[in-house]
Amino acid sequence: MAQYNSRRAEPPLVDKILQSGKEAFDPTLSPDARRSNAQSLLALLDGTSTLSLMPVLNLLIQPGRVPEELHAILISTLARLPLRPRGVQHTIEFVLSVHPSTSNAAGGTGRGSSISHEALNASSRLLSSPPAGMSAQEWFDGIAPQLFSLLQGEGEPGMDKAAAYIIGFGILGRKQFGAPGMPGWNAFVEPVIGSIDPLLSKANSIGPTPKDPIEFIGSRRVLVPAQELARSLSILSTLVTSHPHPSLSKRLLRPVLLPLWYLSSWEPSKEESLTAYRKPATVLLKVVLQLFPTTTELKPKGLKNGLLSSILQNLTSKGRTESGRLSWTYASDHDGIRIDEVDPKDDVQLESIDGKVNAFIELLNSIPELESDISDLFMVLCRNWFATNANSSKPLIFMQMQPEDSLKDVQDRLVEAKLIQQMISKCPNKLVGDSIQVLELINQVFSDFLSADPGKENEAGVSLSLLNIVLTAPSFRPNTEVDALMDSIKVSLDKIGKMTQLEISATARNLLLFLTYRNSMEDPGTEPLSTPTSRQVEDRKTYSLGMSYLTATDSPPPVRAQGLELITTLIRANSSILDIPALLVLFSSLLQDDEEYIYLKAIQSLDQLSQKHPKAVMKDLIDRYVDPTEEYDLDQRLRLGEALHHVMKSNYLALTGELSQSVCEGLLFIASRRGYRPKSERQQAKKNKLKRKQNAAAEEAWGGDVPQLDEVLEAETQADEEILSQIVGGWESKRGMEDVRIRTSALAILGSAIEANVEGVGSKIVSTALDLSIHILTLEPEPEKGILRRSAILLIMSFIRALDSASRERKKLGFGLVGQSLEDVQRILEYVEASDNDGLVKQHARDVIEGLQAWQMNILIPPQKEDTELKELAGLSITPRGLEDSTGRIRPRIEEIEER
Repeated sequence: MAQYNSRRAEPPLVDKILQSGKEAFDPTLSPDARRSNAQSLLALLDGTSTLSLMPVLNLLIQPGRVPEELHAILISTLARLPLRPRGVQHTIEFVLSVHPSTSNAAGGTGRGSSISHEALNASSRLLSSPPAGMSAQEWFDGIAPQLFSLLQGEGEPGMDKAAAYIIGFGILGRKQFGAPGMPGWNAFVEPVIGSIDPLLSKANSIGPTPKDPIEFIGSRRVLVPAQELARSLSILSTLVTSHPHPSLSKRLLRPVLLPLWYLSSWEPSKEESLTAYRKPATVLLKVVLQLFPTTTELKPKGLKNGLLSSILQNLTSKGRTESGRLSWTYASDHDGIRIDEVDPKDDVQLESIDGKVNAFIELLNSIPELESDISDLFMVLCRNWFATNANSSKPLIFMQMQPEDSLKDVQDRLVEAKLIQQMISKCPNKLVGDSIQVLELINQVFSDFLSADPGKENEAGVSLSLLNIVLTAPSFRPNTEVDALMDSIKVSLDKIGKMTQLEISATARNLLLFLTYRNSMEDPGTEPLSTPTSRQVEDRKTYSLGMSYLTATDSPPPVRAQGLELITTLIRANSSILDIPALLVLFSSLLQDDEEYIYLKAIQSLDQLSQKHPKAVMKDLIDRYVDPTEEYDLDQRLRLGEALHHVMKSNYLALTGELSQSVCEGLLFIASRRGYRPKSERQQAKKNKLKRKQNAAAEEAWGGDVPQLDEVLEAETQADEEILSQIVGGWESKRGMEDVRIRTSALAILGSAIEANVEGVGSKIVSTALDLSIHILTLEPEPEKGILRRSAILLIMSFIRALDSASRERKKLGFGLVGQSLEDVQRILEYVEASDNDGLVKQHARDVIEGLQAWQMNILIPPQKEDTELKELAGLSITPRGLEDSTGRIRPRIEEIEER
């Protein structure tokens, strides 16, 4: 391919380089002349375009083509081509053009339409490896601007996906490059997150460089202009949502948690600010909150979720202030939101409390996975609120500033009060996570109110509201511990209800009445619900969390991957709360995910599930793979087949009896020519009709035959392309028949099943599979059926291997390949080897014939009986004389051993 491309691109260039290289290293010339010729060679290489130079150098660096001195220069030049303008895109395009998995891909409609995982991996390895003589930091700094440009969609179609893969997997996914402080991190992460939070930049400022004038707005220095901040948010958002691995998203987003909160809760003055700043920041903030699970240790605010605790401590802030370091703040700009340097001081924003509190509550409600964190947060706020009020004799402490209070303390207490009020009014159903804790707090407040200071009515009023929320919560279930608390609370309610001078007395009496007659209002015929164990409760939370990550319509790839990992964890733990049919439906849908990482993880999850439920998994997969109602397209069915193959290999011992029959019969049905798919036939007819209509319109526009791009190719090459096109086109379903590719897949899976467990598959299925393979080899000789014939021959080889393995393990199958059947198989294979039009089919046939002959030789040799007993040795008798009985057998000898 490389030689063909170089000859076609610019044939004289090869000769020019070879001639210049010869003159540069000609030993007969003087050193000055060689030095001058070497400069001319370098000038030639530098002056040639990247697209022209890349295939030529790829040809010339092959071993033995040029002298060693010239080879070193050429390979160094080739390695540095990505540093040229648009060199990264040209490098990726060149790799895609020559890679076997994409160069001949069918159905491609553009440069990026047929990019395969293997080609992306090859491009990633190339661009993530610094050339010899250049440091990794220098290399990544050189290609980073181009990759960022491609990541933002400024290249050809498909280049953004390639750039995200190269940055995410190739560079940041490798510890020696992507760890914080390493060259890849410094080149690709620090400039981005440093533009969002200047304290994350090593220089504490990523604003103007020494060559640029320092920009001031009033008395403030601008650290990051609005356009740069918007661009960094866009890059970070694209990289996170394009890269499915959750660990990278955690590393990228955790450092900028607070800036993302500041931007997501910003009150924009115009729509541009909402689109460029708030929307991407909100999406990223939700991702980081979903990826980091609730931890067990308590954080500074008393919360288990450290992320929410951090946000709560900086709820009204607009920037960061650290002692001895740069202090900055976000500020509105006519272009959007910029970052300014400010003097270190307390960041007090009393006027923005209402907006920030509303944004925080909206954030909590928008992420269902934070429901347990909401109840924890509410309990912490209530405890803090009650504790604060207990130290003051004035009930309106939030509204009255004490002399010893700082403005920051007043702000914190006001925020807590606002949050409690908004949570009670906007999410009351999510506030009771642990009714025991809430009831204990209510009981304590009532006791303090009645014994210490009856004048503090606010605390008691809030406690009554909490009690009402607990009693009306659907999850509230009385038990022994709850009943003991309720008895104490009833006594307090009775006393408060008798304080008629208080406004809350009527509420207390109503709640006491409700508690008194609560049991009588319940249906006596209903049985009490069994209380789930703590393990079931935790598993249910994990299951709900994982399902919400996977089923939400706006979940980005990292969040879906995290949800899949949560579900797989429950599968490995064999949790009792799993719904197997629902999981099968879920995993089957995930097999159709556009992200290759996601659907490969789904296959692994199905594999894990099959360890516990092999029959259910295999039956579901084979039903979907056969697809009698034509719900899936070709790619989706191929992925289902891949999953079935993995599951069968992991659970081959379960492939027996009825399960083996249903699975193998389904595979035989697909692999044969019996399948009829009327929907596919109608779609194919519609597609052909549309193509004829388009061709007619094009010919009418051109006034004759439409010129084809491949008319400039050489005759031999054009013929090869036409043959290849016919073969690929012949794979598609025609007249309702099964696609050749899906038949090949089914035959390969069946061969794998026979080799893994031929005894479980049984003689009837094996005989039918061999007959099918023979018929395919003899009745379907068309060039486009080459891949099908290869699979048929490999199935025969799988059966021979299974027979050989059974012979070595001394298994009696009760069937085999003998007599006339053996002769027929050998004869047909020899005919295929001699006459088939596909080179790989002929090679496979030759290999199977050799394997068949080797198997025949092995079965002629009787199995050697393993003898592990020690017998008589020459010259040494190990059997004591006199111990034989009349028949010659050795009699046991009993000896007494005297202990000393």
